[in-house]
Amino acid sequence: MLFQFVDPAPPREITLASGSETGRYFELAKRLKYELRKEGVTLNILNTAGSEENLKLLTTEASPVSIAFVQSGIEDVFDAGESQLKGLASLYYEPIWLVYRKSIEVELVSDLRNRKIAVGEPGSGTKAVAQFLLNENGLLFGAGNTELVEVGGEDSVALLESGEIDAAFFMVSAESDMIARLIGMEGFDFLDMRRHEAYRARYRSLSSVPITEGLLDLKENRPPEDRVVLAAVATLVVNDQFHPSLTPIVLESLKRVLDEGGVLEHRGEFPSRDNVGYALTKEAEHYFEYGPPFLLRFMPFWAASLVDRLVILVIPLLVILIPMAKLAGPVYRWRIRSRIYCWYKFLRETDQKIIGGTIQEDLDTERMRLKKLEDELASVDVPLSYSDELYHLRQHVEYVSRRLKAIESEHPGSEKN
Repeated sequence: MLFQFVDPAPPREITLASGSETGRYFELAKRLKYELRKEGVTLNILNTAGSEENLKLLTTEASPVSIAFVQSGIEDVFDAGESQLKGLASLYYEPIWLVYRKSIEVELVSDLRNRKIAVGEPGSGTKAVAQFLLNENGLLFGAGNTELVEVGGEDSVALLESGEIDAAFFMVSAESDMIARLIGMEGFDFLDMRRHEAYRARYRSLSSVPITEGLLDLKENRPPEDRVVLAAVATLVVNDQFHPSLTPIVLESLKRVLDEGGVLEHRGEFPSRDNVGYALTKEAEHYFEYGPPFLLRFMPFWAASLVDRLVILVIPLLVILIPMAKLAGPVYRWRIRSRIYCWYKFLRETDQKIIGGTIQEDLDTERMRLKKLEDELASVDVPLSYSDELYHLRQHVEYVSRRLKAIESEHPGSEKN
């Protein structure tokens, strides 16, 4: 009956919604897949347009996705039953690059009015942040002469190079080849977000990230001066299909992948409990507070998981077994002594006949019973610690035997009765 209270075993296969094959989400997903394979867990990677699509997959009942990469802040503009969602960790900074053609003067986002701007693919986190920045600067979607193009990544780069657009939003790492190529091309630059504190006051999921002089290219000294960009944070979000026992190995695997840090991240900064848009699962809270579970530090994941689940069976069994263990000693002593003390009944009967003076009537029978008792005692085996009691019995048998012999000597004719 207790088995109905035991949690089901963790699945050996889970599906993660990542992002496009050219993005950092996909690269991280591949590295996570490699690490989880060592733990005996298969990670299926589902390529998507980005964070918004990932949230839709997490909240769609028929979806196989139970875990996904999601950009921080996207939950503020996406509402599809996300109350069922929980966070595991934040993973790294996702800087927002607003790249523009130098032929137009751009000091503030509002200077892009009446321009053609690539804002990212539909369903992407890039588009969500671009929408916020443009709206805050009065460049509403579909308003005025500002034309917004819903493309991202390499498509945006191609449109910039061809002159078909004036600016584009990108959310890629500082180490990205895409950013290196863009800032290395003549005629393009990225915007210094001088009003980053004002943006953060309105969009609290954003962080300010310094891009110091020469950080992107020391040889060419790019950028030529210190700048600041806004950054979201990549987070890992799960739904109620995600088995909680997998949390420690997912976070441990991410720690091995992310521990070295990057250009914008300090060593050991991620994975982190900070800047996660959703409440952490209780297992993630425990991990960040105390580290991996005790058993996982000393045994493989699947063994630790089995032991952890069987605790619910072990505790009731201990409640039963501990009292039984206390009874085991007395029961054992009683069983051993019963081999010895059962003979005292015969000795007592014989002794009572001697005392009562009726032994002469059954002297031959009593003598034969006593002889049989001596023979049987010779084959009795007891532990060494109980040998003294066996020898006491033999002494008592010898005592009764001597008394019978004394009676025979006094009444020699009784043998023929």
